[in-house]
Amino acid sequence: MLLIWRYLLLQYFQVLSLSTVAFVAILLTTRFDEIAHFAALGAAGSHIIWFIVSQIPYILPIVIPISSLIASLLLIQRLSQTHELTALRASGWAIRDILYPILIAAAFIALLNFYIVSELATNSHLQASLLKKELRSINPLLLLNNKHLMRVKGAYFHAMGNSRVGEFAKNALFAMPSKQNNRIQLMIAKSLHADSVLFIGNSVTNMTTLPVENGESFDHFVVENLEKTMTPIQDFSLIFQRNVFSLSNDHLKLSLLIYRMKEQALHLRQPDLLREEMKQLQKQQNRSYAEIIRRFSLAIAVFSFTLMGCAFGMNISRHRSNKGVVFVIALAVFYLISYFTAKGIEHHLFSATLLYLIPHLLILGISSFILYRVSRGIE
Repeated sequence: MLLIWRYLLLQYFQVLSLSTVAFVAILLTTRFDEIAHFAALGAAGSHIIWFIVSQIPYILPIVIPISSLIASLLLIQRLSQTHELTALRASGWAIRDILYPILIAAAFIALLNFYIVSELATNSHLQASLLKKELRSINPLLLLNNKHLMRVKGAYFHAMGNSRVGEFAKNALFAMPSKQNNRIQLMIAKSLHADSVLFIGNSVTNMTTLPVENGESFDHFVVENLEKTMTPIQDFSLIFQRNVFSLSNDHLKLSLLIYRMKEQALHLRQPDLLREEMKQLQKQQNRSYAEIIRRFSLAIAVFSFTLMGCAFGMNISRHRSNKGVVFVIALAVFYLISYFTAKGIEHHLFSATLLYLIPHLLILGISSFILYRVSRGIE
């Protein structure tokens, strides 16, 4: 028995590892835009390599279930086509005895996948986000070209001449609301560029307003022309660094996510909450619960996909058929569609929970029914 188990597990893990490496390589290409944007921030080569490596734990939780499906499907199909499955059953092995080592291995991999999605992926995602934030704060021209950051701060930047992100900008226009009054501060520069220490502007015009005295019905408008201006990079970056980065549920390990849920529950118990504040807190709490269910869904997917591959990979008739592969693809696509749909509506906890869990119940039910029929010789 141990020899047969070792043979089955060896074949299963060989295909699993090869599929995992192939899918990671393929999915990394879909993140080339993000990697290229990070490289454009002026990061060192070691930081770029680390950033690429940090994307892998974020991809693995989806890759591992699909790889386990392919590994189990190909293994059982090969056992059926080479009549090894028939020989094992003729020797007194039941279907469940043949599948035990594969399903036990899938259960352990499911635990590993939960650890990856809850601990490794969250930590790597957080570190990558912090590194991007740090690089943006170092170079003012990168800050100015960050459209999301500009919207948050209510500012506007546009280079009407030649420019290169992170290096220089010509005929630049920068507008930002004033903290002292409801007015706009405007800066026009013939050229802007940044070195390691200073933010340098040439032929700069600053337009600002002074505070209005009591009784005055007009603004004091000030225009300042400078041939050259130099500002320390750290001073300029401080304008944008506050209240920009926030921790999402994707950044939190399981223990920290549970702590956040407890904190949200305490806030909801406060008697003086306004109705809108309560609704907002309830949505945040729903997202936290849905995040935990999402992580369990990815972990369970390894076992359910492996069982599905075993069930649909079996062929006990004389004629080969590809119907099983079609059903496998349909069920896998159904799970992925449900998963990404649920991720987009996590503030609706009940709907998200159904979308995360119903595909597993469907896959496990159909797969168990097929194995029950095959064990009784029904195709």
